[in-house]
Amino acid sequence: MDYTTIIANLTESKFLISMTPIEKIVEIGFTSGMNSTSTILDLCCGYGEMLKIWNQAFGCRGVGVDICPEFINEGNIRLQQEQIQNVKLIEHDVLTWESDELYDYVCLSGEDFGGFENTITLLEKYAKPNGKLIIGTRFSKTECPPAELIDFEGETLSLLAINAIIRNHGYFITSMASDTDAEWERYIMWSARRHLDKLRNNPDDNEYKNWCDKWYDIYFRIRRQFEGYVTLVIEKL
Repeated sequence: MDYTTIIANLTESKFLISMTPIEKIVEIGFTSGMNSTSTILDLCCGYGEMLKIWNQAFGCRGVGVDICPEFINEGNIRLQQEQIQNVKLIEHDVLTWESDELYDYVCLSGEDFGGFENTITLLEKYAKPNGKLIIGTRFSKTECPPAELIDFEGETLSLLAINAIIRNHGYFITSMASDTDAEWERYIMWSARRHLDKLRNNPDDNEYKNWCDKWYDIYFRIRRQFEGYVTLVIEKL
């Protein structure tokens, strides 16, 4: 067994804040037509891992924006280490960030800022007239998700409902990549290690401890059964 490759893949994946596997992110880049002339804007980019993947796979130029300094600082260090010069990460609130440039692809993963329709509206601001939107989003595996899941996570639409919104805005889904149990577990345990670090630094924060207890309970009792995650590429008719 090639343990070196396994460890290298694990190192890469720990910076991917998504439940979509790396190979599927490459796949939707390929099927959506990414190439060396493509420009990509990734809002709430995290460590900029998706931009890094698409740059290395297709030579795309990218800009990532995220409000979290930890993500941006670590992401920029990784880009420098791998001598990637045409991906830029910016620390800024995506809701107040402005750009004069329009992009071939505009992405947002894991956030919705007031609902799926608002996500489409936000991304359209930065897309070229024939640009494609890439949206990573949670979804309900049932048409009637448990009320407790909605109370905890906010709006949780089915894929059928998500597709209806996309079609109402004049788009078609042209590429999609679903989650796997392994990717969910990777993401949940990444979050758990962050929770543990925070509690170690603030051992008397009982409110945060109680929130963590609820977070684990919701995941093991409800989210594994009723919630999925999908990355969609959508294009205008």
